[in-house]
Amino acid sequence: MVLLAGAVWLLRHELRAVSLQEIVGELRALPARRVWAALLLTGAGYLAFAGYDFVALRHLKRSLSVSRVIISSFIVYALANNAPLSFLVGGSVRYRFYSKWGLGSKDTTALVLLNVLTYALGLATAAGMAFTLEPAAVPQILKLPFHSTRPLGVAALVVVGAYLVASAYGKPLRLRRWELAPPPFYTSLLQIAVSLADWLLSGAALFVLLPLPHAHPLSQFGFFGFFGLFLLGQLAALIAQIPGGLGVFEAVMLVTLAPVLPAAAVFSALLAYRVIYYFLPLVVAAVLLGVRQMTHLRRLRV
Repeated sequence: MVLLAGAVWLLRHELRAVSLQEIVGELRALPARRVWAALLLTGAGYLAFAGYDFVALRHLKRSLSVSRVIISSFIVYALANNAPLSFLVGGSVRYRFYSKWGLGSKDTTALVLLNVLTYALGLATAAGMAFTLEPAAVPQILKLPFHSTRPLGVAALVVVGAYLVASAYGKPLRLRRWELAPPPFYTSLLQIAVSLADWLLSGAALFVLLPLPHAHPLSQFGFFGFFGLFLLGQLAALIAQIPGGLGVFEAVMLVTLAPVLPAAAVFSALLAYRVIYYFLPLVVAAVLLGVRQMTHLRRLRV
């Protein structure tokens, strides 16, 4: 609640000089091509979510039809992305699906834990790429007391590299009493590829909604310059554990982008992104769940 209150205060502070009419005007002025691009990238991102389950099922030597995995993973992630404690919500919803398709609680738990590891690997890889390829973007835009994020990026990539080496040689990673036995090397590569695609697509869905002239400072840094800021917003949302990071993500992105973009334009893009990437999939998932439940009840009556 403290983080939410702080986020609300930041939003009010950054938008103090912006009227509702300006925000509505910016939303109406969003070009259709940008909206369609965000929708397509969101769709691709939710397909990447299905990749998490495909990789985990492959590692567990369990097989399910492609349609079942895609539909169930879409529903799971659409619900989890909009819920607090998404790890628990996603696990319980996934168990409802997979238990009916022959996977026991042990397999489902292993799948969820492997997905969490895959998610973290993708985050580390994405951060490593963003902070290494565009090391000056975050410090320059946020006017930080240091000039490069490259050491952070290299450190993140070293962690990912250590995981791959341990995976290739079949050796567990140890840190004090904590131990992790990575899956085989090829599976580890798939983990990184799937999760990295998820992170990049989710960031790109917001990037295409922002009005960036060619001469704009953020455009000069390119996508990865923006992506470093996007990751900061996502990390804040993860720490806050507020449903979908609602308010917290927007506050961090508004504060980080305010030095280089008009507040009204940023906030309208964030609103469009919230609807496209979070609310719209949630509505579709609710409809799919409703249809599934009605079909199940009809079968019981027959």
